[in-house]
Amino acid sequence: MANFMIFDTLDELSFNAAETFIELANEAVDRHGRFVVALSGGSTPRRMFELLAESKNMNRVPWDRTFIFWGDDRAVPPDHEWSNYRMTREALLSRVSIPDANVYRILGERGAEQAALVMQGDMVRVFGEAPLPQFDLVLQGMGSDGHTASLFPGTEALDATGWVVPVINPPANPAVDRVTMTFPLLNNARTALFLVAGKDKQAVMDEILNDPTADERYPAARINAQSTLWYLDKAAFKNAD
Repeated sequence: MANFMIFDTLDELSFNAAETFIELANEAVDRHGRFVVALSGGSTPRRMFELLAESKNMNRVPWDRTFIFWGDDRAVPPDHEWSNYRMTREALLSRVSIPDANVYRILGERGAEQAALVMQGDMVRVFGEAPLPQFDLVLQGMGSDGHTASLFPGTEALDATGWVVPVINPPANPAVDRVTMTFPLLNNARTALFLVAGKDKQAVMDEILNDPTADERYPAARINAQSTLWYLDKAAFKNAD
């Protein structure tokens, strides 16, 4: 069952998201010795990443036992302005003491199909030959069309049964090829945490909150991890006032 929390501002949302990240990281390390997380791109999580990298928080995350993947990324080099990895590196990874070997970026410069194969191999190295890996946390965003990761409405990736798939010529801006985790993998996570901000998300969020058939139209509504948390700012919530 999904739980929704509404925050007055993006800063308040980001602070609470950072606190949730820290709590889940430490719980995971206490439970099984490591924290495996899939991060998201976009503008909304950047502030959360910056908060995690602040000196007062830096030592609250067991970075040496944290393993980082991405839920999706574009088929571009790691220093490209469209790269989710680049944003995370600038806001977080370059500022904390995480071993390079613990960071599994999507190798977008190799093209979407090859990058998907490498990503699957990276997960096998971390999780072993499990039928389906279980991430401790998958961080999710949502576009104004209701997509999450690179799972866009009406695309073949919605029906994929593997762990990772290439998304060729997606209905996105920019329409560059991508690599994405699939519903089976995302829904197997212990926790999925959505960060949704901005008035342009309001119409879709209203349907997700009030229409039980919204999952037929909006991929984000199909995320159903063991625990699914939605953190919204007031701008994204129609009835906030």
